[in-house]
Amino acid sequence: SIWVTGVQTCALPIYLEIVIAIDAGRASALRAGDLDRLGHYANLAARFAEHATAQDDRVGLVIFADRPLAALAPGRGMATVMRIRQLLTATRVAQAESNPLNAALRIRSLVRQRSLIVMLTDLDDATVAGQLASAARLLLPKHLPLIAGLASPEAEGLRHAPARSWLDPYEALAAQEYCSRLERNVRALRALGAPALLARPDQLERAVFEAYVQFRLRRRV
Repeated sequence: SIWVTGVQTCALPIYLEIVIAIDAGRASALRAGDLDRLGHYANLAARFAEHATAQDDRVGLVIFADRPLAALAPGRGMATVMRIRQLLTATRVAQAESNPLNAALRIRSLVRQRSLIVMLTDLDDATVAGQLASAARLLLPKHLPLIAGLASPEAEGLRHAPARSWLDPYEALAAQEYCSRLERNVRALRALGAPALLARPDQLERAVFEAYVQFRLRRRV
């Protein structure tokens, strides 16, 4: 606390509290380029945690499927980064459907001050998308949830591919519906006030890092 003109006030923290939430449910086993989704999430989380702690921010971790599988309260420094890496290394795909609402409940119990929640998850599944909206409502407005998912380069390619056989138009229609559903889910989350993004596997890390930098610059957290 500090004193200003005889009145005691609380000094604002100069660091961010961050929780990275990783979806390890059944859908995280799907391939996305060279890795499955869980592999991309884990790699991004490890690098993001190291980068954020270098800014003196506090970083925690929640790994979830139908329920929270592991949780670590936000902490500082390389000791926290190493603990996060150990948890990520031990994580395997769970044979259960994901429930991000249960993850949001666990996150609320981990952090007391306003925090940035980076949730890496599937944005396609209709059931999960509904639960994501509920999770976002549970976290907002106290926390700022950034919900990030992987786009499919294969689906994007099929979406506009010229027809060369009788099957091609049907594949193109399926790809168009898949991509449109992803985009609708992103727009729905943003309409709630939850920043959401969709990126190809080779672009997801950059997109999340850029969002983090902008949140810091604009003091949104």
